[in-house]
Amino acid sequence: MTTSAGVTSPVADDVQIVRRLLAHIDAGTTDEGEVWREPVQNYLDPKRFADELRMLRSFPSVFIPSAAIPNPGDHVERVCFSTPLFAVRGRDRRARVFRNACRHRGMALVAGTGCAHALVCRYHGWTYRLDGSLAHVPHADAFPGLDPATRGLVEVTSTEADGLIVIGALNPDAALQAHAQDAMTALTEGSAWRDKLVPANRLVAEASVVLAINWKVLVEQFLEGYHIRSTHHETFFPLQYDDLNVVEMFGSNSRITFPYRNIERLRDRPESTWTIGRRVTFVYQLFPNVMLATFPDRTFVIVVDPIDIDHSRITTYTVTTPENAAEQHDGAPSGPTPLDRGVVEDNEMSLGVQLGLQAGANEFVEFGRHESAIGHFHSTLDQRLALLTN
Repeated sequence: MTTSAGVTSPVADDVQIVRRLLAHIDAGTTDEGEVWREPVQNYLDPKRFADELRMLRSFPSVFIPSAAIPNPGDHVERVCFSTPLFAVRGRDRRARVFRNACRHRGMALVAGTGCAHALVCRYHGWTYRLDGSLAHVPHADAFPGLDPATRGLVEVTSTEADGLIVIGALNPDAALQAHAQDAMTALTEGSAWRDKLVPANRLVAEASVVLAINWKVLVEQFLEGYHIRSTHHETFFPLQYDDLNVVEMFGSNSRITFPYRNIERLRDRPESTWTIGRRVTFVYQLFPNVMLATFPDRTFVIVVDPIDIDHSRITTYTVTTPENAAEQHDGAPSGPTPLDRGVVEDNEMSLGVQLGLQAGANEFVEFGRHESAIGHFHSTLDQRLALLTN
């Protein structure tokens, strides 16, 4: 697909999306794909989870949105696939990602978020520049033969593109090098989401919570609109359609479009005047564990980190445009929004699924033709797992 700027995109442009949605509304239909049956054992088997974690560490993944560290000295940490990491923006404005460990005793160097001129270990005061090089060791004479040039922080390969900081494999596997490079390209060639994410360069909130839910169940909750009426009857359903989506796959990634009812106001307007920003939510699933969800006044970058077979951490970065950030700052707090309540509802459903998986009632989880993005996720996961060597 070629945009008005002449850039090729793997997804439909906004006008084409509106046409498809209006056609679905008129016909009472939705995008359809193949049925997928996922064995329940794949959610419960410790060996399967260990293989998944090994695979996740062997491929690139999105770490954080660029908006989380906009200025030199800004830093943020996250435990990624059980590996503590942090990102920091240097004085040269380059974003770097490091393993979160002091080179003296392994103390975690960064906690939470912050901004600093240098990174100082709270334990013994070893100090590192923003580029990771070792700058100061208290009582350095106590460490004969210490070469500061070899004791800088351990950097993780990373690339910043189109509003995201993407890390390379944490445990590189030479046999997977070509596949890992393809995966990196899929996460850094951001033409599919560039115009939606890049303008949202202000971080307005960050939240993290651990849930007693398998990571795959949490990813699944974002990838279909079949549940809108039953799960979100008083939150999303008054504004959106039930079981009406446009689903697009591009490589290992996918995009699901959730229309608002106000999209019908475009019917009698010239296509040249159509605006879509306040008429749909786009959810980009960036394989394996990151969702970009666009809303009229904000965008969420949601990361699902596996902890163990039945626990995961969800970290949500809320970003927006400078204009919206100013408006939200000036507005008075108004309590939980329908969007906030809808997120709680989704997590409640996922917790119920997690409990049901352990009940022994089903041999497989069935995803119907209207849930095809979930099948794509599992198919890609299977393909990546099949690449692992014993």
